[in-house]
Amino acid sequence: MEINPKYLIYHDLIGLRAYAQHKSKRKGFSYIGIIINDTENMLITKHENTIKKYIKKEYIFRFHLPINEKRTHDLLEVDGSKLVGRPENRLRHLKKKRRF
Repeated sequence: MEINPKYLIYHDLIGLRAYAQHKSKRKGFSYIGIIINDTENMLITKHENTIKKYIKKEYIFRFHLPINEKRTHDLLEVDGSKLVGRPENRLRHLKKKRRF
């Protein structure tokens, strides 16, 4: 599936590999696993048979995007506060912004 990095925050994040860095600690990114659920305020991941929950507004996330022949970079960094909100409503916000 082709995901345009410009519109990643409006896509379904389930199934993407993710890395996270806490905003206050800034010790570097660590692999948190594959996203299995995306709620309004949390990303739920699974890594080595453990499930963890991350509060979106407290982290900076890096998502590993599927590679295609046009793109060389496959990691995209997003501030978690831009991901806050239900996934289906984030798409509605995109439609509202495009209207003039």
